[in-house]
Amino acid sequence: MVKQHFPGRAVRFALAVTTMLLAAALLYAGESQVDDETCLACHDGYDATVKNTAHRLGSSMTSPATDVSCSSCHTGAAEHADDPSADNIINPENQTGQEAFNTCTTCHIAHVELDNYGSDPHNDMQLNCAGCHRIHDDNARLLIDNENKFCFQCHSDVEARFHLQSQHPVLADNLTCLSCHRFSKRQDNNASYDFQRVCQDCHPEQAGPYLYEHGATSAYSVQGGGCVECHDPHGSANDRLLKQSGNNLCEGCHFVPRHKTAHGSLWKDYACQSCHSDLHGSFTNGMLLDENLPAKLGLDCYQSGCHSTN
Repeated sequence: MVKQHFPGRAVRFALAVTTMLLAAALLYAGESQVDDETCLACHDGYDATVKNTAHRLGSSMTSPATDVSCSSCHTGAAEHADDPSADNIINPENQTGQEAFNTCTTCHIAHVELDNYGSDPHNDMQLNCAGCHRIHDDNARLLIDNENKFCFQCHSDVEARFHLQSQHPVLADNLTCLSCHRFSKRQDNNASYDFQRVCQDCHPEQAGPYLYEHGATSAYSVQGGGCVECHDPHGSANDRLLKQSGNNLCEGCHFVPRHKTAHGSLWKDYACQSCHSDLHGSFTNGMLLDENLPAKLGLDCYQSGCHSTN
């Protein structure tokens, strides 16, 4: 019996991609019969709205690296030129999320390869690419606004947190949403992961590495962890973006009643940070204690034998 060999997943994927690219090439070839001059005869000035962006028309350049034309995005141009109507020309801005995604990724395949849009909640909610990008605009990054405040159109609950007592200065325009939520790779969207490249960019002094680490700051723990374990990155009614005030935050993990510890009732009303001051990590001891406790409290906690600086 002759054993049949079927193409593997990689081969099938390559064939599918080749078919898609061929179809796109044929579509583009058909549409390219309508040149930009024909389109601009009615839509005067639209070439100026893309001249400073990656969508600059190839017909306006001597040697374009990528030949972009009006019909590259607005398919149906041939029929539209014969019978001008809003019903026979595609405007990606008016398409559904998945339709617009299919249109834009004819060229912007990197969005698929980098595993971001097309695999995240924005696509699941059928949001159009134009929800964040304005193509016909003199903006090199193609974003609706340079402050990225267009995010607040959907994330109004997050915007409200930026008005709390302690917040990241987004409303002051010192930061933008994209300062922390990066879409070059999907896993960077969650600021509790990849702490070294998100929070550390602005807070290197808290990043360590330390000889003795505070487990809550572990950016790669299975529970997520990281800075957002204790801090609300958008805003908080407590100082330093803390999720809870006083000892309540510490007791969320360290739930042993203080009056039952070796300190007894003497220290139960003290704030945890009075002694455990090195909350992000320590170079001196594993209990994250302040090495100057004797001078601060008038008691020698180390020579008593209870705590060691080693």
